[in-house]
Amino acid sequence: MSFRQSINSSRYQEFDPETGDVARKRSLVKPERSRIDQSHPRYHYSQVANQESSHLRILPSSTGLNPGSVPENHRSPSPSHRGSTYSRNTNTTNNNNLNLPDLYEEGEEGIPLMEISSPTRNKEDGREMFGLNDEIDYSPNRNNVIKSSTNANASMPTSPAKKRARGSSEKSSSSSSSSTGLDFWKLYCYLITFWAPGPLLKLFGIKSKEQQYAWREKIGLLSCILYLGAFSAYVIFGFTRTVCFHNKVFVRNNDVLSSFLIMNGRAFDLSHSQHPKAAGIGIGTNVLYPPINAGGMDASFLFQNVNGNCKGLIKARDNATIPHSDDYLDLAWYMPCNLFKQDGSTKPNFTEPFYSGWACHTSELARGQYYNLTVAADVYFTWDDIKNSTRNLVVYNGVVLDLDLIDWISSDQVTYPEMFTELKNDPVFKGHDISVALTNSHQRQVARCLTEIVKVGTIDSETIGCIASTVVLVVSLIFILAVVLAKFIMACYFHWYVSRRQGTNEINSKSMLERDRQIDNWVDDPSSRAPIHEVPVEQRANYHSGKTNRQSIFIRNIENNNNTKKLATSSKSPLTTMSSQAALLSRKKDGNGHKRILSNHSLGNIASSSNLPRNRLSQSSLDLLGNHRPNSVYNPFEDFAINGLSPDIIHPDVVPQPPVEYQPTGYPLLHTLVLVTCYSEDEVAIRTTMDSIATTDYPNSHKLILVVCDGIIKGSGNDVSTPDIALSMMTDFTIPPDDVVACSYVAVAQGSKRHNMAKVYAGFYKYDDETVAPEKQQRVPVITVVKCGTPSEANSAKPGNRGKRDSQIILMSFLQKVMFDERMTEFEFEVFTSIWRITGLSAEFYEVNLMVDADTKVFPDSINHMCAEMVKDPMIMGLCGETKISNKKQSWVTAIQVFEYYISHHQSKAFESVFGGVTCLPGCFSMYRIKAPKGSDGYWVPILANPDIVERYSDNVVDTLHKKNLLLLGEDRFLSSLMLKTFPKRKQIFLPKAACKTIVPDSFGVLLSQRRRWINSTVHNLMELALVNDLCGTFCFSMQFVVMIELIGTLVLPMAICITIYVIIYAIVSTPTPVMSLVLLCVIFGLPGMLIVVTVSSWSYFVYFLIYILALPVWNLVLPSYAFWKFDDFSWGETRTVDGDIKGDHAGAEGLFDSSHITMKRWKEFERERRAKELNSENLGGLSYPRATWDPASEKEEEDFSNSGSSQ
Repeated sequence: MSFRQSINSSRYQEFDPETGDVARKRSLVKPERSRIDQSHPRYHYSQVANQESSHLRILPSSTGLNPGSVPENHRSPSPSHRGSTYSRNTNTTNNNNLNLPDLYEEGEEGIPLMEISSPTRNKEDGREMFGLNDEIDYSPNRNNVIKSSTNANASMPTSPAKKRARGSSEKSSSSSSSSTGLDFWKLYCYLITFWAPGPLLKLFGIKSKEQQYAWREKIGLLSCILYLGAFSAYVIFGFTRTVCFHNKVFVRNNDVLSSFLIMNGRAFDLSHSQHPKAAGIGIGTNVLYPPINAGGMDASFLFQNVNGNCKGLIKARDNATIPHSDDYLDLAWYMPCNLFKQDGSTKPNFTEPFYSGWACHTSELARGQYYNLTVAADVYFTWDDIKNSTRNLVVYNGVVLDLDLIDWISSDQVTYPEMFTELKNDPVFKGHDISVALTNSHQRQVARCLTEIVKVGTIDSETIGCIASTVVLVVSLIFILAVVLAKFIMACYFHWYVSRRQGTNEINSKSMLERDRQIDNWVDDPSSRAPIHEVPVEQRANYHSGKTNRQSIFIRNIENNNNTKKLATSSKSPLTTMSSQAALLSRKKDGNGHKRILSNHSLGNIASSSNLPRNRLSQSSLDLLGNHRPNSVYNPFEDFAINGLSPDIIHPDVVPQPPVEYQPTGYPLLHTLVLVTCYSEDEVAIRTTMDSIATTDYPNSHKLILVVCDGIIKGSGNDVSTPDIALSMMTDFTIPPDDVVACSYVAVAQGSKRHNMAKVYAGFYKYDDETVAPEKQQRVPVITVVKCGTPSEANSAKPGNRGKRDSQIILMSFLQKVMFDERMTEFEFEVFTSIWRITGLSAEFYEVNLMVDADTKVFPDSINHMCAEMVKDPMIMGLCGETKISNKKQSWVTAIQVFEYYISHHQSKAFESVFGGVTCLPGCFSMYRIKAPKGSDGYWVPILANPDIVERYSDNVVDTLHKKNLLLLGEDRFLSSLMLKTFPKRKQIFLPKAACKTIVPDSFGVLLSQRRRWINSTVHNLMELALVNDLCGTFCFSMQFVVMIELIGTLVLPMAICITIYVIIYAIVSTPTPVMSLVLLCVIFGLPGMLIVVTVSSWSYFVYFLIYILALPVWNLVLPSYAFWKFDDFSWGETRTVDGDIKGDHAGAEGLFDSSHITMKRWKEFERERRAKELNSENLGGLSYPRATWDPASEKEEEDFSNSGSSQ
């Protein structure tokens, strides 16, 4: 075998997956070399894809890390992680015959669905699913093929769905075993709370070990907050005093008072001194005053520094009368011992009043007294003083030398270096620093000598510590201003440029302002109704067909031909939806030119799959469910082929589906699931929300409302339970409510609560004519899920209640199982069939999920803008609209929240949206992408339905303070954080064109409880995001850095407001005024106010801005301090109250989980059993498929699409 043949062999490719592509990837650590453990962001996805690889069609990754096959060195040592083998063949026999497209010409990455596997494999037995690393560009030079081993089912890893169905005892035991070792944080918490033993905590009501550990963690977090606050205060107030420590007092030259005497550049306070008796001086005389008058003068010559650095440079002459040593090196003095003025104007005077050496203080007694004097201040010169032409001043190493004093040296008595004269007479040195000019050792010795004999002071300069302190403060100031200004500038840029181009159409600034005013009027005026369009008669909620035949119901056409647009046959169309992609792929594959046909195959003929159209490529509402996937278990009705759900169960008045080309908003329509979570809301709140969703402009054929009632709950003040309220708003049920039975599912809880039961009701929304006029009532499908609990909890206070996160997981887990064709519970199959019954569509058609709380009212065109933005940019995985306050003037508590809501959207979210990294999508009004298209060849990336999202969001082992704050208090924000962690390269944005209004707390107690949850969840979510390295940007210019700043800023809020108040008081009562600090405060607090000028539509926000400023102590001190102290409180407090409620978190474990009550099968097996029962009970007729279930891929228009492009 030649070398070229050997490197192209499959064995070689298996051994070295990087052969043929040595290009740098996006990380220095190649993805295929990263260990896929449970901390890996794609761990659960790889496990599920590996498990379902026998019937999933997965696009291989360009990095060598295939989700369907975990490399041997990446597999877990556990036997449950054994996966199928794989190879990455380049020119192998298996795919030499593949007719692969020219990826260079198409410009799309990936391999088309129809060509993904060997020709020997049936093209109909799989489905499309994009691979693990959807962010990595696919290399067209490698034809990657995934092969499953023959015993793949036997070695299949355990799926997340199966894990959730296990007993909680297994998780508990593993959790306890993993937590036996003391990590650093746990050890720290116990050390810092050593003074509070368990019995003492029990005495104060903290009884269980979990509560005690949560309390210890709270103290640990509070200590960290105190450390951070103390460090901040130290940097502001103490750092300068520490590094710039002035232990001396300085006085400027010529400003020394007459009560001081200057000696060798230092001032001494001799105002109370008494001189001993000497020649010309009486005993007790103060030399500062007459007759000496030495006050304020320089007495350096009276205490000369001799025989130091000048020894050997200044020598006595042979005829010198100055006392000196025999070697002429040591002298008693160099200059006459006279006083001179501090301004240097005294001329040299060599006269001696009494005797030679008078006033020279050469005795040990005089020198001792001089050395014991206390220095009052050091004399300093400024550079302006140095450059004064009247004196010959220079600087050496920070010491000011007066070279004119060299003239005082008794030249007839001593000799000195000629360099003294050169320095004095050279004008170049005058007024400059000569430290660098004197380089050799002799010059430096001369300079040190001059420092001892002609020093008059020091230069006014900062020490290294003071310079460092100034640099730190200036850099901090610039950094803070940069962050504040960057947020302001980016917010303005978002408002002026980005927001106008979002949504269905681009509008100018004037139109945007008018729209904002229209929304504000809708928010502020309760009597103001939103602009709801009138509905055609045949599409109204109260319209029923006169015939009972299901097929005839769907023969009627809707009036949308005027808005139809041609679909491009090119696979490069950037606007991709499930329907449009299915139609385009089918038209590209099938050249027979068939027109749209109605499927008339009766139920009796379904047993033969050959009777169904085979040209749809598993893309229709039936075939998209994976009609030809192998069944997982043996069934006595195995020969009974299941190609889809039965059409006979579809509701007669189902909303017909318009053609794929129907684009009323200018963009392809997305099938949207609207999730409304209910707990204890009253009828008015639920009715308001349902009315606003049902009457939105978005076509009712593409929206399905899913209401989830979290338990049999009766809110305070309600006459009936929340589920009864929700069911009273439904009509035309597919199954009579009395006939609906409860089905089991695996809940997000611990212990026996993991087993929960729920009822699924499918029907249409029932309007109230008093709230919505009949001519504006659309016929909207609604599915209501009532979590009723198991029979054992029927008499409890809140049967079936498992929390909002469980309500969200019900939908998310269901979507994951539908997309991956995993086994599902009976309850999930009921949801699955209910969607089919009420819409005539497969659940897999739904691409986006709008989450709305049951007390939120949505503006009519909001969903239009949200879906249009999702279609325009497939990289957007989540977005949120603007939430406005409808009860602004109800109380002072609501008034202080108005501007806070405003800046949280138009400053924080607008800034983050520019970079595609909005860190918090509020649960009351946010849209998530269920799956995203990848290219135009039929591949889809699971987003919200991703196993990594579902598994980590459904974590039921909530045993730490961090997890409880994430999953019990801030689940909505944690979902946003989880999306960014799993898909850091995708976008989460803010869409101000989409608006809603809600009611905020009007009492301080409720506000305190709400903000406690929000602040604590914010802290812990920011901790999570601070560890994500792949967010937008790098180093200081990255979203990760911004998140860290936000985290630190949140933790030091109480300290910051205290410092702010201190600075303001200090500026009022003291001098000098701290101008820089005040300017900084004005910028920080004033720029959000300036934002009103450029973004707001009503000047009333200025009033709310002033109210917000006055309420800053509440926002920055009271609320954060209360929240931090309540770190270990996981209840919802006063935000939601119900009758018979017992406060506490909803994460406690009671009893053991028995999974035997929960049956899990694939949907085909459930459907096969259902049909088998019906066939045994009655002889079904040949009912035809209704028209509403038409396959968009089967629509064959005869006109030419080759010249038409995608709509923009």
